[in-house]
Amino acid sequence: MRFPSLARLLLPATLACGSAPSPAPTAPGTPSDASAEAAAPASASAQAPAPSARLPTACANPQAPVCVPPGNFVDRLCQRPHQEVALALFSKTPFTRLYLKGKMDELSFQEEVLALRFHGQAKGGMQVGSGNGSYDVLRWDGSCSMAVDADVLSTGSPPRAAAARVLWHRIGDKMQDALIAGSDTINKAHAKRGKECQGAMSGDVSAACQKADLALAFAVVDYVRGGGALPVPDAL
Repeated sequence: MRFPSLARLLLPATLACGSAPSPAPTAPGTPSDASAEAAAPASASAQAPAPSARLPTACANPQAPVCVPPGNFVDRLCQRPHQEVALALFSKTPFTRLYLKGKMDELSFQEEVLALRFHGQAKGGMQVGSGNGSYDVLRWDGSCSMAVDADVLSTGSPPRAAAARVLWHRIGDKMQDALIAGSDTINKAHAKRGKECQGAMSGDVSAACQKADLALAFAVVDYVRGGGALPVPDAL
């Protein structure tokens, strides 16, 4: 079966049914204390405090034409897919949204992504791609795509942007409950998927299950784009 109205909006991906994974813009120690040095050494955990359990809320460089998160946060974010964090970042953060002007590798035409880091062309170095630099970007499914050519990205939003398929099984129970409680559309789509997929995690599933899973993913994207409330991601 084919479902063109939804397929144009969300990229295909391996089905997972679980309960719980324009021109482009161009970019950008604390002093030691003698008395502290004389004191007994602190523990390793005290010397290297854990990262803050909060999402970044400000641009790494407010003067840059594109707003991106701090580099150390991006390093951790892109170590593996983080579905919950992606939903939170696409919700109400100030970071620049970019849109694909054409298909590129796994990225789809008019797909919405979040700018994470800009790589300018080194002066005097070998030209790579168009020579206008590239971006590391975050997709709606929580994965990062690295070094996407700036010339295939635009800040101009299409009438209805596409999105990488949200994977419901990668969302924790707390956020799943919040999504179901916060949106009647998500609640109905979740019930429909449960009925059609009957607990199937992957593999050969019915066309009705595939359609229901896609409808749930679309409902989540629509809710988040609309500013729906989300809890703090457990991954933080």
